[in-house]
Amino acid sequence: MANKCIWNTVRLFSTTQRSMGRKVNIQKPRMPWIERRILNAVTEPLLPPDRRPLPEKCLEAHTIKENARKSELEKAYEDFRIKETFNELSEHKMVAICHILPMTPRDFFNVRINVHNAGMKLKFANNRLAKAAVQNSRLRNLEPYLTSDNVFILCEETRLEQLMLALKKIPELQLLGGLVEDRILSRAGMMDAAKLPPLDIMRGELLTILSTSARKTSSLLNRHQTELSANLSQLVKQEGVGD
Repeated sequence: MANKCIWNTVRLFSTTQRSMGRKVNIQKPRMPWIERRILNAVTEPLLPPDRRPLPEKCLEAHTIKENARKSELEKAYEDFRIKETFNELSEHKMVAICHILPMTPRDFFNVRINVHNAGMKLKFANNRLAKAAVQNSRLRNLEPYLTSDNVFILCEETRLEQLMLALKKIPELQLLGGLVEDRILSRAGMMDAAKLPPLDIMRGELLTILSTSARKTSSLLNRHQTELSANLSQLVKQEGVGD
């Protein structure tokens, strides 16, 4: 019985080896009949040659490749960055957009330190994300300033005078424009606004002007009554002296 089992195992192994050693019989596909070949030849589309310039073809191919490469995770991360950029522009009272000149890493570190000492923070601006953030929003007029190599100088308070003093010490940063108190200003507008006195002093001056006008108006309205009262008092005194 044991010899019979061993013999069956050996025979099965040898049969498997022979079958694995054979070549696969791959037959060539049959040629379709004449009617089918005529139908295929007639229905084959005749596409016109692509006469576009080579750069346009390459750009289209590159765009298709980039769109195919973009995954859902990358799209979600890009949306997060766009939302973060919009929140930073909206939450800070003063945002200065500056063009940054080429510099060494050590010089850039010194620039960041100088901006930090002025009570502000420096952040690189990705123009593509920044334009997508301000597009179709109340900040869409900032798009002309989002060109070339830019950085943002952000501050939670309006410190235009300190900003101008800091930029005088940093020639590598060239002011282009910015956002001050939800108002978009150009370079000239920000420089003119920096020359103005602080807001508290301007409010005090406005209050003084308004109160002066109110006092003057009150005095003009009471002028006739005051003169009449003085004349009557003088008349009473004169009559008393005459008696």
